[in-house]
Amino acid sequence: MPPKKKKEDDADDKKERIAIVETQKCKPKKCRQECKRNCPVVRMGKECIVVDEKSKVAFLSEELCIGCGICVKKCPFEAIQIINLPKNLEKSTMHRYGANTFKLHRLPSPRAGQVLGLVGTNGIGKSTALKILAGKQKPNLGRFDNPPEWAEILAYFRGSELQNYFTRILVSALKRLAASLFARVKTKNFPQCCVFSFIHPISMTAVTLMCVLAHMCSRSVFRRTT
Repeated sequence: MPPKKKKEDDADDKKERIAIVETQKCKPKKCRQECKRNCPVVRMGKECIVVDEKSKVAFLSEELCIGCGICVKKCPFEAIQIINLPKNLEKSTMHRYGANTFKLHRLPSPRAGQVLGLVGTNGIGKSTALKILAGKQKPNLGRFDNPPEWAEILAYFRGSELQNYFTRILVSALKRLAASLFARVKTKNFPQCCVFSFIHPISMTAVTLMCVLAHMCSRSVFRRTT
């Protein structure tokens, strides 16, 4: 029997926990913060759950959480979920919107001439995955507080089919960006020759340049620099 306990302990250590708090259901002002009051980690003096009457939503520390599930059972609004994941998924996070929100792990690899479909229950990341694959959402690799640039994202997918896929998406976006810049510069009677100087040949340098110039698309007026 002792060896089995060791295996169970090792299995628990290899798990990663995700704490999800549904902002629409969590109402600290209308409860007695049962999640915090009954948390064994909080009773040991650690801030595993941070919430008070002035908080808009409870915050759960995934690093301190031991996965006991007491907060899930005690919450009167059923606003908390604790999900145990294998430890090896820790480095496979594709996107996360914020603290105590769901994580999107891994992405499917679209292939030319094949149809890709995503099936699953609500809230598991189907729409987020499709937005990323469509180029409408930049994956932050789980770093919602410090999102990576495209150069780092492409390096993350180096050697995989997704690296070539995202590179093609960026090249397509680069062409649209150049067309937009050309149209705006043309209306302002500014020199046009410099706009397309980086378009050909398309390379990783051009993709990186697109990342640098992307913020300029929102400007209504382009100014000359001396």
